[in-house]
Amino acid sequence: MTPRSRKNAVSNFNVMVVGFSGVGKTSFVRTLLETLLLEEQVEDTPSKKRRDSFMSENSSVYVHEEQQLQGPIEKTLTPYTISREIEVDRERIVLTIIDTPGFQQEYLVDKQLHDITKYIEHQFDLTLAEESKVKRNPKAVDTQVHCCLYFIDPKKSALDEFDIRILKRLSNRVNVIPIIGKADHLTLAQRNRLKPSIIKDIYTNYKIPIYGMPDEDLDEEDDDEEEEEEKEKTKAPQSLDDFLSQFDYEKEDNDTQSVLDYLRIIPFTFISYEDEPETGKPIQLDNDIKLGRDFGWGSIDCLGEKYSDFVKLKHVLLSTHRRYLKLDTVERYYEQYRTERLMYKRATKIGLPTQ
Repeated sequence: MTPRSRKNAVSNFNVMVVGFSGVGKTSFVRTLLETLLLEEQVEDTPSKKRRDSFMSENSSVYVHEEQQLQGPIEKTLTPYTISREIEVDRERIVLTIIDTPGFQQEYLVDKQLHDITKYIEHQFDLTLAEESKVKRNPKAVDTQVHCCLYFIDPKKSALDEFDIRILKRLSNRVNVIPIIGKADHLTLAQRNRLKPSIIKDIYTNYKIPIYGMPDEDLDEEDDDEEEEEEKEKTKAPQSLDDFLSQFDYEKEDNDTQSVLDYLRIIPFTFISYEDEPETGKPIQLDNDIKLGRDFGWGSIDCLGEKYSDFVKLKHVLLSTHRRYLKLDTVERYYEQYRTERLMYKRATKIGLPTQ
C-alpha cells in the first residue's frame, strides 16, 4: 500500500495581539492581511473562520471578518478571529489572528488580563480533552495560541507598572513578543532610546521571560569552592548586549544565528498604513509605495526597513521562528499547564488543600 500523500497537509499557526487601546493592534492585523494579499499568498477561496469561546466556555464571540474589517479602522470592542490559508516555504499554513479589545481603564486591567489568559488556557483544555479520549480525532484542529504580540505605547519612555504586570502574567502562559506600536510618532533618536530601555526592563530589571530570552536558571547541586568561583565568573550577564557579545556570530549554526538576530531586533517597531477615511483601504501613493503614509512633506513606506521592523517581524513569525514558537508552546507552556491541571485534580481527589 502506498503511503498517504501529504500534499494536502495543513498546519495551524495562531497569533494573538494584545495591548492598551489605541496602540495599533487592529492596524497591525490589517497591515499583515494586506501584505499577504500583495504577495498573492492567499487562495481565492472563502476565508476559514473558527468559532472560539472567550471569557468562558459558553460565551461565543465569533465575529465575521466582513463585519469587523470593512470600512475605516475603529477600536476593537469584541474579540474576534480571522484565518487565512497561506503557503510559506512550500508548506500550507492556516494563519489565525486573534484580535482582542485594548486595555482601557486601569482598574479593569486585571479583569481584562484574566479574560485573555482564560482564553489561552481554554485552548490548552481543548488539547487536554482530546488527548484524554480513547479514540482521538485525527482531524482535530490545533487552537493553541503559539504567539502573543504585546503592543507598547510609543509615548512611554519605559515599561510602566501595568506593562510589567501584563507581560509577567502572559509570559507564564504564552510566547510573548514585544512590539512598539505607532512608531511613526517617534524620531530616530527617540526610537534608539526607547528600544534599549524596554529591553533593560524586560531582561535586567524585572527578568520577564518573554520569548527568546536566555534561561538564567543555575544548577542547584552542591559544589566545592573552585566550582563556586567558576560559576561566579560565568554567571548571567547584566545586560542583553553582554549576553549577545559572548557569541561569535559567524561560527554559530543557523538556528543560533536566527535566535541572535531576533534578540538584536526586539522590541520590533511597527507603522500601520494610512487608510482611506471612507473605505479603510490603503491610500494610493506614488513611488511604488504599496502600503504607506503621506505626511504632506513626504511619504514613508510602512514596509521599508528604514522606518519599521514589520517585514522582519513577519519573517520571524511566518518563517524563521514559527516552528520554534509552536514547539515552545507544546513543550513548555502546554506541558506546564497540563502538569498543573493534573496535580490539581490529584490534590482535590485525595482531599489536599489547593491554592
